[in-house]
Amino acid sequence: MAVPIAMPRQGQSVESCVILEWHKGKGEKVSEGDLLFTYETDKASFEFESPAAGTILDVFFPADADVPVLTNVAVIGEPGETVDEYKPAGEGAPAGSQAAPHSLSQPAQEEGSRAQLASPLNAESSETVVAAGGMRISPRARKVAETKGVETSGLVGSGPKGRIIERDVKKRAAAAPMTRTARDKVREGGLSVPASGTGIGGKILSRDLVVAPSSFAAEPASGVRDGYTEIKPSQIRKIIGERMMQSLQQSAQLTLHATANASAILAYRAQVKKMGESMELANITINDLVAFALTRVLPRFREINALFQDGTIRQYDHVHLATAVDTPRGLMVPVVRFADQLPLNELAKAVKQVARECIEGSINPDLLTGGTITLSNLGGFGIEYFTPVLNPPQVALLGVNTITQKAVAGPDGGPRFEPHIGLSLTIDHRAVDGAPGARFLRAVVAAIENINLTLSL
Repeated sequence: MAVPIAMPRQGQSVESCVILEWHKGKGEKVSEGDLLFTYETDKASFEFESPAAGTILDVFFPADADVPVLTNVAVIGEPGETVDEYKPAGEGAPAGSQAAPHSLSQPAQEEGSRAQLASPLNAESSETVVAAGGMRISPRARKVAETKGVETSGLVGSGPKGRIIERDVKKRAAAAPMTRTARDKVREGGLSVPASGTGIGGKILSRDLVVAPSSFAAEPASGVRDGYTEIKPSQIRKIIGERMMQSLQQSAQLTLHATANASAILAYRAQVKKMGESMELANITINDLVAFALTRVLPRFREINALFQDGTIRQYDHVHLATAVDTPRGLMVPVVRFADQLPLNELAKAVKQVARECIEGSINPDLLTGGTITLSNLGGFGIEYFTPVLNPPQVALLGVNTITQKAVAGPDGGPRFEPHIGLSLTIDHRAVDGAPGARFLRAVVAAIENINLTLSL
């Protein structure tokens, strides 16, 4: 019996996934557990292993296709078996055709990289709403458009076959408004749109439009030719760029800098390295100690442990700590929930676990949302100060810098040098003023400098 292969659902917020590469093609024989294809959400990439042995009877989507979740992408079976009943709408199957779920389905969250099998969804009725004029829009995108008051007419979707999905609506909502004259000129071609305009509220006027660059720099007159490599940004890279731009455009960001005497955390770290193995402690790092101090201080500063979204500030009782992780696919920010309830050893293990899953590409996308504050550490690169960019809708992000020697007054009044760790706190001034931010940063400094007392909290 033929087995349909459906694009798995990776988390409740994921509407579609991009096929990165097919490792097996039509007509090839596969064994159970063979790698069939790799795919990517807007947050992570995954590998799909074959749930059954047989021959790949058909492949419905090529590499780089953006496929709605739970839509059939291929069929495995025996040569001669029909595949028409498994073809998704638009691929030759009757509209509304739907195959029954296969008994070999296994939940993706329990099986790691082995994604679940599921029946295909009717692309028109279950995954897409067809509005007047033939515009195709997902239910989630339509709901976001109604909530944010976004006009979807004329919006070009980035989903399969031009389907409008949630990120398209959010992108339009984030864009600066344009006058009708400016919009008409852009449609004529040859002009590009700046991030903001000179009109009221940043509205883009026709005079703000600039000539779109037509090519890269011309070759020099000497005839010497330069080489370059063109790289197509991955889906994750595009999303990172869009969110960074939205963060800077939609929030009033203010960064405060301070240093904390690092003598206590360095001494504690040395003790862990010496005795940690015999006491079954995790490899507790400087970053873990800063994270612990942050999670113990933050509940006292609810205005910092908050989200600002749709004109409303939501302050949280507990800390859901997001940590920036550098991965081969780009920046990812996994979340450790209820971090303020974890002892140091458990917090260190949890942070390392989600970071490892991000690097390996096995992170559950649901663990990439829901943070109430982000910790970003560039100290390992020798960075002394930087300006962290907020992770909306969070109102604060704490950057951790390298440890440097700083001159302080000694007992005899003369200078002496002691290690200090730099801290850079970015806040959203729309939700938090500078004074509360400074008080919070000062409290974090005190918690780091007195880490032995902080560990007793």
